[in-house]
Amino acid sequence: MPWWEQNIGMGGALSAKQQTSADSRTESLQPLSDERRDFIQKSLDAWCANLGYKDSTVNMLTLSRTLCISKDELSVFFDQYLKTTFRIWLGDIRFNKAKKMMLEFPDYSNDIISAECGFSARTYLYRIFKLKEGCTPTEWREEQVANAAPDDKNRINHFSINIRKTHNKRE
Repeated sequence: MPWWEQNIGMGGALSAKQQTSADSRTESLQPLSDERRDFIQKSLDAWCANLGYKDSTVNMLTLSRTLCISKDELSVFFDQYLKTTFRIWLGDIRFNKAKKMMLEFPDYSNDIISAECGFSARTYLYRIFKLKEGCTPTEWREEQVANAAPDDKNRINHFSINIRKTHNKRE
């Protein structure tokens, strides 16, 4: 499963109200054929692999034009097959990428991470971390260091020092 489809300890599920609204919007639309559903999934996978999520201005209309898939078909796909909305799906992709980048590139600041993942502002990165992890990105990084295996702790020892330096510059 590609990283952008993984729910690494996150919410992401629709509320009952959101689901009812999504269901009512797509009830009148025809379900997608298996072939069309597979095509849309492969197109979205390729879009993610090509870092399309990094565009902070992307929306459902621009995505549908980029993929040459109608906006209605994308809506049906997100609502009926992924059981989410485009906005939540995209936020989850960006959030997963941010977490992955924080572990792979411990020297990157939260500003760099948010920009590289397509967040329009660092504040949105902080908001989504608070919502999904219950802590700030910096606190999440420190928790990952604290929970790392002993062998990993040596590798990321300087990571903790750099995080504190970056965090202290912000305060």
